Amino acid sequence: MNPIFIAALSLALVAGSAARAAAPAASEIIGKVLDADPWGLAGAEVDARVIKRDKRNSTEELAFHAISRKYAPPLAKSLVRFSAPADLAGSGFLQTQKDKGDDERYLYLPELKRARRIAGSLRANAFMGTDFSFADMDRRDLRDGASTVKGEEKIGKYACWIVETTPLKKGDSEYGRIVMWVREDNFVPLRMQMFDKAQVLLKTLTTEEVRRVGGTWFITRSKMVNHREQHQTELTLTKVQPKNDVPEDQFTVRNLEKQ
Repeated sequence: MNPIFIAALSLALVAGSAARAAAPAASEIIGKVLDADPWGLAGAEVDARVIKRDKRNSTEELAFHAISRKYAPPLAKSLVRFSAPADLAGSGFLQTQKDKGDDERYLYLPELKRARRIAGSLRANAFMGTDFSFADMDRRDLRDGASTVKGEEKIGKYACWIVETTPLKKGDSEYGRIVMWVREDNFVPLRMQMFDKAQVLLKTLTTEEVRRVGGTWFITRSKMVNHREQHQTELTLTKVQPKNDVPEDQFTVRNLEKQ
């Protein structure tokens, strides 16, 4: 074999090995995803539209406004207020992520005239009837889970790391594992697959549009498909602005209960 060819091949193999060795650890990838907050719930002001579509293709539309701020990065506080449909107008959801113990979650419904706390045992429940659960909102499975890099794969033209996370607190998690395809250039997840505890694919979250606003990448259009129930939820951020100076007093139960 030609010595020059052998030398070139050896250099290519060494370069390839070095590139693979340079890949971040799974915990670093997850940390950067959470810190970047492409969902806009940890340091942003957001207007959003939600379309729920059932297996008969019937639809229902929701609209909400959300504010959030990091208070102990990557931990955040967020307040979501619904304006549509009419029977949900004024309803709100307050969440404070915690480093230790359960996160605080409060749901306010105008007809009840008071907020009620959502216990960790209800994390698997649907959030306002959508295919997103309270667990999807708090992202604690990613924050506290054990993660491993499973390889690399392109989605479209974007190189992605494939990261698998196993929730550590399985008692209140609806998932047995989560597999996420994370863009290598900006740490935005382009696909997430959530498996139940029997390792059956339960839900798939697909990123359909990404926009950069004020130097931050946001997932501005996405779709959550619930394979078990055969329906889906489409989420579109119609307005998003990085913002981390919302006053702390906005993230209180008292403010949540204001009309």
